[in-house]
Amino acid sequence: MRRLQVHLCLVVVVFTTGLNAPWGQVFINASEAYDIAQYNWNGHFGAAITLADWDNDGWPDLTFGGTSGTIRTWRNLGGEGFEMVPLPWVIEDETKSLLWADYDNDGDDDLFVLEVSGRCGFVENDGNGGFDLTMDSQGAGQTPSELPQALTYAGGASFGDMDGDGDLDLHICRYVELPGFADDGLKNVLLRNEGNFSFTNISEESGIDVHMRLSFQSAWWDFNEDGHQDLLVINDKGGANAVFRNQGDGTFIDIASDIGADIVIDAMTLTLGDFNQDGRQDLYHTNTWFGGDGLGSKLLVQQENGHFTEESASHNIAIDQFCWGAVWLDVDNDTDLDLFVTEHNGLEPYGQNFLWENQVAMDLATGEMSHSFEAYGEDVYGVDYLNSHVVASGDLDRNGWVDFVVHNVGNHKARIWMNGGFENGHTSVTIGLHGTVSNPDAAGAKLTVHSPSVSQSRILHVGENYLSQESEYEVFGLGDDAVIDSVSIVWPSGLVEVFDATTHDIVPGGFFVLEEGSSLCNATHQTQTVCGFPSEVASNAGTGVFDVTWTQAGSPWEGFEASPVWNAIDDGSWTMSLFWQDAPICETTIGVAFSPLHGDLDSNGHVGVSDLFLMLEELGCIGACNSDLDNDHAVGIADLMSFLASFGSNCGQ
Repeated sequence: MRRLQVHLCLVVVVFTTGLNAPWGQVFINASEAYDIAQYNWNGHFGAAITLADWDNDGWPDLTFGGTSGTIRTWRNLGGEGFEMVPLPWVIEDETKSLLWADYDNDGDDDLFVLEVSGRCGFVENDGNGGFDLTMDSQGAGQTPSELPQALTYAGGASFGDMDGDGDLDLHICRYVELPGFADDGLKNVLLRNEGNFSFTNISEESGIDVHMRLSFQSAWWDFNEDGHQDLLVINDKGGANAVFRNQGDGTFIDIASDIGADIVIDAMTLTLGDFNQDGRQDLYHTNTWFGGDGLGSKLLVQQENGHFTEESASHNIAIDQFCWGAVWLDVDNDTDLDLFVTEHNGLEPYGQNFLWENQVAMDLATGEMSHSFEAYGEDVYGVDYLNSHVVASGDLDRNGWVDFVVHNVGNHKARIWMNGGFENGHTSVTIGLHGTVSNPDAAGAKLTVHSPSVSQSRILHVGENYLSQESEYEVFGLGDDAVIDSVSIVWPSGLVEVFDATTHDIVPGGFFVLEEGSSLCNATHQTQTVCGFPSEVASNAGTGVFDVTWTQAGSPWEGFEASPVWNAIDDGSWTMSLFWQDAPICETTIGVAFSPLHGDLDSNGHVGVSDLFLMLEELGCIGACNSDLDNDHAVGIADLMSFLASFGSNCGQ
């Protein structure tokens, strides 16, 4: 194994105490205020950026690619500035992919790097403040890795758990189209993660190498919600975009032509989002002014049957420019996704980027909602002439308003557009996920926030849009909703959870990282109040199919019922353990508290004839009497009348 180790002894710390927007503009470029001067000199089609939080402190960090020097990452200092950290990767050619994730499942994030020449590898986080350069995996206890190093022209990359084993597999795009050639390095690559940075090339056996096209970017998404992560690939020029359906047996089939996703354009971005809030993800592909039909960028709207229809013109975002990366983001926290699009025509000195507002209107006659996009004015996002290719978003200062970062080529410095907030009274909630049975980054999860007026769904990715990685902390605008009802998650493992907002204290304005399985055991210790015996111990049925085991003082429950029962007040606590796919999720210990019904003298949860006999037997009793309902140390007519008033009562009434 080739390794180069450095420790974080050289850092540049930059603090900022405030950002002043010109003329009250909502978005301001904070690169100078943060003293972050990042260029992509000699860049061609753009260099990668990521806003992933690699040190897992809850604050998005910044990592930029380029064409020379070492890769630099900027650690977020809690919203008060950034600390520059050099990484042990010396760039030899333009970086096309920078993706942080926990690839070896050891609890810390590592960086995957891909250069346009095909050179790729990992900057491994040692968990102690240092990083190691891992270009192969031929060290002790490791099998040789098949990370491809063949000379090629690479596009972007993405990670997803194709086989559901809890680690992330890798897809690499190749921007090559040479019909009749079969040399190594010409087709896209799929690599199965074997653990410990060892990968096996399964491109041919999986069926994803059926095309040789000018592939720019891929992304993983279970588009048909069958529990298997599918693979989307966008292509430039004459090659149609592909949707590889995961067959669940290690193989894929391109079904793009069956579902209307096989468009042929100069596809520059694979930007996924539910812009019309129908619960289905839609696709936005930027284009050049001459690509395909020459009618601009394309919006593929997913229908109820899973097919896509092209509707860019009707939504006013058929942008007929030389466009590159794009991103969906709710900049004004009104609950619907707005759109940012970059532009650069190599034949012109600069281009103009676009920030589009998602404007929603209701047909008063039918009640149907329509969505149309209009460019924000300069009071929100000012004119900035750039040669831009790549964009990624995240809430860098955690003020509840999403920011975005734009990476350019040539002498144009990267822009860090900070969102100062709109004066509209809207709030937001920020949510991240952590997988336990699923991959730790929860890549591929479907995250939905439910509030009184709307449900909003997002898909978590490691690699998306164009050469970018979004922050893993999703900012959901809440509009005028003052409360959140619940958060539901479809995890890559197949587990489905619903986090009740009241139970888990998920409130507007908050920042939350939800762990897989944690909704199923609300607390490590609980007390269940019962009013009679025998009483079944309440179990958490949850929303998935998982195994439940019960133990008491180390001994398992062996009854025929699904849950154990308490037969008397002195019965001890029970511990419930939940498992999903044979992996432990959580456990909780449940104790009993007795709150009997008035008049239930035999504690069976019902006031009936058996209790009447006990009452009659004790009529005239003086002193400590079980039937003394009025606590006057005697059982008399008053107790009998009080008992009869409760006659027929049951637990739960």
